[in-house]
Order: sequence, then C-alpha cells, then structure tokens
Amino acid sequence: MPTIRIDEDVYKWLQSQARAFEDSPNSVLRRIAKLNAKSLDKEEVKKENSRLTSNSKPIKKRSLSGKKLNKEWGVGAIHSLYRKTGDWYNNLEKFPGALFDSAGYVVFETEKDFVNSPYLQIGQTTHVPGGISKIPGYVQKK
Repeated sequence: MPTIRIDEDVYKWLQSQARAFEDSPNSVLRRIAKLNAKSLDKEEVKKENSRLTSNSKPIKKRSLSGKKLNKEWGVGAIHSLYRKTGDWYNNLEKFPGALFDSAGYVVFETEKDFVNSPYLQIGQTTHVPGGISKIPGYVQKK
C-alpha cells in the first residue's frame, strides 16, 4: 500500500470525518470520494487501524498517560488527558479535569471553567493553540 504524508490540518479534518471504531483513513477517503468499498481482508483492516494515532505514526507502547501523570504528580483530577505536544485533546467530561503535556499540566475545576476558557477551542475535540503551557495556571513539573 502506498504511504502519503498530510499536514496536521488535513489530518484533523480527516479525523473529524471518521466514524469511531469503524473507520481507517483509507475508508474515510473512499467514503467521501464515493469510491466503491474495497474488500480488504480482516488482517489488512486490523493492520491499518492499528496504525492510527493522532499524528499518523505507528502506535508505540505509551509510557505516559494523563491517568498515570495525574497519579504520579498528585493532581487529583477526576478526568485527565495527556498529549505530548499539549495542543490537541479529547474533551474533558468530568471535573475537576486536567490536561497534561510532557512537562506539566493545567487543571479546570469545573466544566464552566473549561468551556469558557479563552485559551481553548472546543468542538468535537479540544484544540489549544500554542499548547497548554501558555494557559495561566499551568504547572510545570519537568
């Protein structure tokens, strides 16, 4: 199978078009382009789906997670999410909630604090232009 490189904006758009637990980048593009469904054997679909990550690189065993950092750093968040770059997350759903990057975190005590933050662009996912380290209240741990 050929490999293509796409920029972050195109990848985020592609993610927004995907059906959770169902689509691969290829199946999204085939559906949008109205191409006939290609019959892939189950192993090929598994292989393609296992490659999906937020940055389109092969999945590596994660050593960090929001849950792990929340516990290690004693943050006390009910919902914690991690992104190495600190710029894109799923939406926080329980509060207090915390967003973590590779060097620190920011806590949102209430849903109102989260939703009304001028530093966040919240839609289907949460975009943090410039990263969470730019948000007042960011705690640097490393």
